[in-house]
Formats: sequence, C-alpha cells, structure tokens
Amino acid sequence: MWQIDRDILRIFLPSSGERFIDSINNRAPFFALTVAYTDTVQLPGISGAGVSEELRELTAQADAEILYHGKALCLPGGVPSNPTGTPGPSIITRAAFDLLPGCGYVCVDAGLKTPPQMPGVISPPGAGPARAITTGQALGQDEKRAAQLFTSGWQIGDQLGRTNAANGYLLLAESVPGGTTTALGLLLGLGINAERRVSSSMPGNTAHELKLEAVRSGFAAAGKTKGAFVRNPLSAAASLGDPMQPVVAGMALAASKYLPVVLAGGTQMAAVLALAAALSRSEGDTLSGVDFTGVNFENIALVTTGWVANDPSSDLAGLAAEIEECFGPLGSAYLATNLNFAASTVPAMRLYEAGFVKEGVGAGAAAFAAMLAVNLSAQEFLPAIEAACRKLVEN
Repeated sequence: MWQIDRDILRIFLPSSGERFIDSINNRAPFFALTVAYTDTVQLPGISGAGVSEELRELTAQADAEILYHGKALCLPGGVPSNPTGTPGPSIITRAAFDLLPGCGYVCVDAGLKTPPQMPGVISPPGAGPARAITTGQALGQDEKRAAQLFTSGWQIGDQLGRTNAANGYLLLAESVPGGTTTALGLLLGLGINAERRVSSSMPGNTAHELKLEAVRSGFAAAGKTKGAFVRNPLSAAASLGDPMQPVVAGMALAASKYLPVVLAGGTQMAAVLALAAALSRSEGDTLSGVDFTGVNFENIALVTTGWVANDPSSDLAGLAAEIEECFGPLGSAYLATNLNFAASTVPAMRLYEAGFVKEGVGAGAAAFAAMLAVNLSAQEFLPAIEAACRKLVEN
C-alpha cells in the first residue's frame, strides 16, 4: 500500500496543490506521449541516450512502439538503453500499462525523423525535427512554427479534456533525447535561473557546462541574452527549444479547463510548465483560436521520479520555486514516485541507483498512476517493472 512521503514524495507543494492527489482518486488515467527529435542530441557529450549515434535517433520511436505493441519494432535490442546497458525508462511505463489494461493511449509525433510503427499517431501541423539549439533557430527563423505547434497542442488537449472530463485525468509525457538541453535553453530564454539545475541521464550530471555552452551559442546566434523572450515565450521555444515543448504546453493548458492534468516528467516538464505559465500571462504572442479563460494551473501537477527529485546535481524544487516566483501564483504541485532499484533481481536495472537514467516516457507519473490505481507501494511495484524489462529484452 502506497503512502505519501514514503512512496510519493512532495517536491514543491503549494497549499492548493495538496488537493491534487485527491482530485484524481477514482478517475481513470489517459496517457498521451509526445515524441520529437532535435539535432541537439548529436552535440558531443550532451546526451546519454542510445547505445550509438545511429540508434539514438530511434529512441523516441522505440518508446512509442513499446507502449503500444509491448516491444520496439524499430530497435534490435528490444528496449532503448545507454552504452552501459542500462534499460531506458520505458520499462517502467510499460509495467504501469500492464497493470492498467484499460488505460487509453495516444502518441503525438511532434517531429521524429521516422514515425512510430503503430496506428492512430497524431502528427500535428508544424511537426518536424528541430535544428540544434546552437543555431538559435531550433524551430525556424521566427515563432510561426512554434505558434502552430502550440495551437495544434491546444486543439488536441481541448479534445482530450472534453472526452475524458467525466471520469478521467491526463498524463502528458515526452520522449525527446537531448531534451534537457533544450529545456535549459527555454528556461533561460524565459529568464529562469536554471543554470546547473536541469537533470541528466548521466551520473553526476557531468554535461552541465556543455549544455550551458550550447545554450550560450544559441543565444549568440539569435542575437539574444537570458530573459530576452519573457514577453514572447514562443520565440524562446523557436530559438532554443524543441517541438515537444509548445505542443505539450498547449495540451496542458487547454485540458486543464476540464480535468486534472499530470505533466509526466522532470526538468523537461518544468520547462513546459514555465512556457505554459509565461504564455498565459503574455501579451506578446497572438494565438488564433486560443482563449485562456478557464485555464486552471491548480489542475496541473508535475510528477517525476525520486531519482530526479533527489538528484544532488540538479534542482527541480528550485526550478519550481523560480517558476512560481516569475509567473505565479500558479498553485501547481510537484510530486515524485520514490522508486528504488537497489534490490532489483535484474542487474542492469540496479544502475539506476548509480545515476544512469532517471526519467523519460512519463515513467514517474505512469508509476504514480499504477500505484494509486492498484494500491501498490513502490517496493511492491518493482516486480512488475522487472517482468516488463525481461519481456522487452526477450522480445
């Protein structure tokens, strides 16, 4: 049986945020995974995703296929992993799906090089891979494409919100290798003090300086400095971000009018929340067909893993406080599922405790949903993850 503070950690919890868990009790989760590719992932030393440069490009596609088919059709190794052999976080999300057979699932392809091999994939207008953050034109020369992606996300979120309003809640997840670097770029563009605060799939977050150097190159290429985009948030995503960010920001804002929404991820989703908050308070971006009336940030929570929450080399709680100070009061809760693989019978999974892999594919939030629905503690959920891992490797 799960317990607050043992299995579910409170990272940043405004007084209004305490009601969020109660608000999703007896509601059914619906899972939406937004996938995208950015050339940022190929900058040397930036990302720990993928066992090779070639397979790194298939990571997000494989994640989407694993959730639908129970295996990655595009990947010979069965499950995305890094060069150490640590299995990617899709093993956790897949385990949650196995415990939630009625959970709805949709994949939004915001910009992969190759779409997932599965039916029902949504490819919104404006979708496509992003240039590297160092160009200062990640999504184009201006904010037009970012705005198109945002309004597409808004429409998707509005539809999902209306459809699931009666008895559901949404889990909005992402798979974007290299996405913590674009998260850093977006946060700094919005004036958030995010230096050395974003998470990483590598132990010790050794790429902090490489990520900052990439962002600084992007600022220089765009002729901008930190905080320059606070009045035009979509321009921050256009210059320094990735396609997932405006799509999920739009989905979360629109859906929050109707039902609880979980931003399923760590510091990448903190950047999405910052973008959503900045947009809801901005007068600089004109968005056709978007009405922020009724948007409810108390209906939005961020849920990640304990590996992110407890990571001494990043600072999600600090980012939350900064976002609240800059764009609040929001009232959004930040929570974490306190998974621990130290006693795992799968040796490769124990590498999570050494800092290899911390979050992705909505792992923390998917575990949160399954644990609440089936009333399992984090320790009781571990065998299901091991079973999913073994099955994926065998497939």
